[in-house]
Amino acid sequence: MHPEPSPRGRTSTLLLGVGIGAAIMYFLDPGRGARRRALVRDQATSAVRSGRERMQQRAEDLRNRASGVVAEARGRMHDEVISDEQLVARVRSQLGHHVGHARAIDVAARDGTVTLRGEVPRTEVDEVVSVVRGVRGVEQVENELAARQD
Repeated sequence: MHPEPSPRGRTSTLLLGVGIGAAIMYFLDPGRGARRRALVRDQATSAVRSGRERMQQRAEDLRNRASGVVAEARGRMHDEVISDEQLVARVRSQLGHHVGHARAIDVAARDGTVTLRGEVPRTEVDEVVSVVRGVRGVEQVENELAARQD
């Protein structure tokens, strides 16, 4: 024998049945059901497509990051000789990614030694020097920056 369902169980079963019936009526309505089904189909197709695009973008991003890591590792393994102009360009590029007012910083390089001049906020001085030290090819940093209060 089956135990008698509780009143709460009967109520939830009834509500579930009413909900399923309403959904069926909503989608199978002769007047508007076809349009409603088409809307749901289009939304599902769009969701699948956008999910696929996001996955492709993530995969491409990971490939690019891996390629960058490999290139960086190769570059660090070779004692390449770079010109002072190349070194300045590398430093400027990195500063542009990490510092708010990179154009206010004058960068000069000579035989691996980078000299920094200009005014920067006091809160950015340490970050500027740290970023420049991390640039491949920089052997020494001469900090002649003037720290200003903001």
